[in-house]
Amino acid sequence: MTFLVLDVQRLAKAGVVCESALEPDYGITPEYICKRNEDVKRAQEEYDNYIQENLKKAAMKRLSDEEREAVLQGLKKNWEEVHKEFQSLSVFIDSIPKKIRKQKLEEEMKQLEHDISVIEKHKIIYIANK
Repeated sequence: MTFLVLDVQRLAKAGVVCESALEPDYGITPEYICKRNEDVKRAQEEYDNYIQENLKKAAMKRLSDEEREAVLQGLKKNWEEVHKEFQSLSVFIDSIPKKIRKQKLEEEMKQLEHDISVIEKHKIIYIANK
């Protein structure tokens, strides 16, 4: 405050009167600016929370051991069903529909075997949330 008084005294000695510097609220930030700054800060916090929430939703979820085991058992069960169906095919495949069916079953079994091996190989599995 002494700095302000010295400046006012210097101005008075120079013959210039600065009446606004003598007012009691001189140098105090106006209320509307403080309110505006608080509003901007609150809006920024809300936006940051919104972004964090969306990032959590888009983050990947770790599959628990029980879920992993359930998926693995389901894949093995599906493979057994497809394999049983494959075994029930006739030995002699003479028509095109039979060949197509056999190829489809072989591809399905191969995909299931691949999926089973991937899940058995990796103990920690992450799934993307959508």
